[in-house]
Amino acid sequence: MRRQWVAVLALAIIGGGPSVGRAQPQTPAAEVTVDELVARALAESPEVLAARADAAAAKGRLVQAGLRPNPMLELGGQKALGTDNNVMVGLSIPLDLNRRKEGRVGVAEREVEMKQFQVTDRERRLRADVRTKAADVLAARRDLEVTGDLLGTNREALSLVGERARRGAVPPLEENLLLVEVNRLDASRRMLESRVEVFTLQLKALTAWPAEAPLTLTGDLGGAPPPAIDRQAAVAQALAQRADLRAAEADAAMARAKIAKEQAEGRWDASFSVNYQRQDFGFAGLSGLTDRGGTRPIQDVFHYFGGALTITLPVRNQNQGNVTAARAEAAAAERRIELTVLTVRQEIQAAFTQYEATQRSLEIYARGVRDVARQNLDVVRQTYQLGRGTLLDVITEQRRYIDIEMGYTDALKQVYNAAVEIERAAGTAR
Repeated sequence: MRRQWVAVLALAIIGGGPSVGRAQPQTPAAEVTVDELVARALAESPEVLAARADAAAAKGRLVQAGLRPNPMLELGGQKALGTDNNVMVGLSIPLDLNRRKEGRVGVAEREVEMKQFQVTDRERRLRADVRTKAADVLAARRDLEVTGDLLGTNREALSLVGERARRGAVPPLEENLLLVEVNRLDASRRMLESRVEVFTLQLKALTAWPAEAPLTLTGDLGGAPPPAIDRQAAVAQALAQRADLRAAEADAAMARAKIAKEQAEGRWDASFSVNYQRQDFGFAGLSGLTDRGGTRPIQDVFHYFGGALTITLPVRNQNQGNVTAARAEAAAAERRIELTVLTVRQEIQAAFTQYEATQRSLEIYARGVRDVARQNLDVVRQTYQLGRGTLLDVITEQRRYIDIEMGYTDALKQVYNAAVEIERAAGTAR
């Protein structure tokens, strides 16, 4: 009877092994691939949409920078206690000289470039974040499948051993040992279910998926293609195209443009004004003779036209402080470019190193660990069948097998993440 139970347990565990990737009982609504989630995140992520809105705001500031200052209309009047009055209309036009407009436009153009590169960089990082979080979901789901399969097998065996124990064919201790193992696997399964749920919620947040809506991620960890480029090509491509480096360069260009703008603001400027004045003037109570010998009040209307040129003389304030600050900002921006270049090189080297190491680890697991673990469990089963081993030996070896399968899951996830990291570091999109 003991041999019959071991045969049931061993055939279920060893013969087929855990059926990784087995179709789940079919579910709710939305089944999506990782690529579809990435596309949704790029279209719906509030953070990306906010970055795009910032870029649109920068374009608005560019339009504003190209506009000349508005003319100023001045209206005035005076009224004496008598009949005299004076009305004045003036128009003042700022000339905006010494390349002030060019300075403003130059800064605004560089800002637009920087904001657009920042949008592209945020999309690059979001793409990698979604794929990495999807790997967490797939890895937790694979561990859940492995544990669930073993739990089902052990429950079947527990039913069989319980029946044999009640008939006195096996010691009650064996039923208790197997019951402990079933409960341990059940507790692990429940923890893994919660991990899958938590990772799925985090994935929903990244992709702007409604938290209450169902989400089923299709695919598995083995679906990540190998890197499309080698290490040297990745470095060259990243230095030529990566958005955060382009954004740093645009920031430095904007800082240099600010120097020219602040220098222009410190030079002389002028405004031109024209005015018209209508004066109604006379002497109250006095009359004079007309050319025909009559009399009339001494009162008449006088019209004046004039103009003026107002010049701002930069004698005390030549905007020296802002020019100095702009130069310091430009120097800091240049240093940030150097830092970004170093970071790009380091990230690519680290990503390829990680990928190569994890790929070797996965190959060892696939060829020299999982197969050996299955063989070891088979040997323990046969030993138990011959009466030279105990149920505890089988349970111990089964636990080791579970650890190895979860280690294999971790290796799969690390290879997947390393491939995603190469994509993120090189600035490639897929």
